Amino acid sequence: MTRPPLVGAALWTAVMRNAGHRCECQGACGKKHDPGRTRKQGRCPLANGQFVSKVGEVILIAMPRDPINEGDFVSAAKLPPSRLAAMCAQCHDAVRRKIRTAEKKLAPQMDDLFDISEYYVDPASAKQADVGAA
Repeated sequence: MTRPPLVGAALWTAVMRNAGHRCECQGACGKKHDPGRTRKQGRCPLANGQFVSKVGEVILIAMPRDPINEGDFVSAAKLPPSRLAAMCAQCHDAVRRKIRTAEKKLAPQMDDLFDISEYYVDPASAKQADVGAA
């Protein structure tokens, strides 16, 4: 087991205890997490403190179960342990990437800060309209 972080150790410890010191991702990252290859959706097999080649020691992160509506790390410290999930770094990064790409695909908001139609002035002549169009 790895030791808890210096800040928020009690919260992190409670989240890890609830998760059984194992990553709680069940496919939100895009992987099937199927170690037995039985084609069923499973839970990520990585555990806290486990050593994995090419990755190193697995250190779990406490993140909101609903990162879209509850924010990311800033608001995570204010949530109770029941609304936080333990995630390995690979699953956490993949979930954040999926959220970021989904946000980029959303239509941009076109709300104006001010209603500019009330400040519109009709041009006095055709020449003035041509100058204003440029």
